[in-house]
Amino acid sequence: MKRDQDDRETGKIIPFPGLKQRYYEKGVACLEAHNFHEAVQLLRQAKEMDETNPNVNSAYLAALYENGDYEEAKILAEEILREGIGHYFEIIDIYLMILIQLNEHQYVIDTIEALFDEREVPAHKAEHFLTLLQLSKKVVENRTYDYSNEYSIDQAVFDSQDLHEQTIQLGSLIDKNIHPYLDSLLKMLADKSTHPFLKTIVLNVLRENKIEKKVNVNKLDFDGYFIPAHLLQVQDMPLFMAINKNLEYHLGDHNPILLEQLKEMNGRHAFILYPFEVHPEDPLLWAAAYRCMGYEMYGEKWDKEKIATMFGVNCEKMVDAFSYLLSLEEISSPIL
Repeated sequence: MKRDQDDRETGKIIPFPGLKQRYYEKGVACLEAHNFHEAVQLLRQAKEMDETNPNVNSAYLAALYENGDYEEAKILAEEILREGIGHYFEIIDIYLMILIQLNEHQYVIDTIEALFDEREVPAHKAEHFLTLLQLSKKVVENRTYDYSNEYSIDQAVFDSQDLHEQTIQLGSLIDKNIHPYLDSLLKMLADKSTHPFLKTIVLNVLRENKIEKKVNVNKLDFDGYFIPAHLLQVQDMPLFMAINKNLEYHLGDHNPILLEQLKEMNGRHAFILYPFEVHPEDPLLWAAAYRCMGYEMYGEKWDKEKIATMFGVNCEKMVDAFSYLLSLEEISSPIL
């Protein structure tokens, strides 16, 4: 009785045992289910109960980022980095993406150049960071010109052969009034000569601007009509998610590094194909084909019959799928 009285007098609240863990686990489940708003609420409560837990902080940061709470995410990321909580380069990765979303490209440049100056960049991150550095430098350079007029993008950009320049300029349309450029954007989607990478950027711009008009997309061997406002984001496409799930099942326990590499490759291919997906719609078949890509990446010998049996798929169809992935790989990493 005395203990209860003391707690009431001091205003101290004793949480239920394991409450923080339940908030954390439910928050992560919501994050994985792409219910980002709910994930933010749950993980915020978990963080309030344990300010320095690296897993809670990392999950909360990811939830804020995915929910579009970029300003709050930036503050949290800087706090985590300052306090040395969690895996440094995982947090840096998210921090840089937050800065890009906030159009704070000079901070991206300063951060990455500092990392390279201090020789702290791991070898497997170097190419990724250099790409972000080049993109941000290009954006900053472009700001030296007069882009204050919202209609300032030159029509020549749409006809340019410079993939780098087109990527930067098209990406800048997301927060502008795109109607003056709508006809040009729609022509790019229907034009077979437009790089599929650029067509995905155009579709993302149209989706973000909630364009309700039905548009023709002619990409690789696919052709179809879509309403951009109704499209899912690339990472939410069902077959893409199912392939990753099967890769996680087969590789998650014994080869997590290869798993991440193959998921990243799947992401690049999904970006190139969007809003279409690989055909046939068999996630096991494509997971098996990506496993073949894994062996190929490392120059290892592999037994196609054994892999097909492991994944429970037809061997000939798997080899055809593997060949298709090789063709996608040739165009899925444009040099920016």
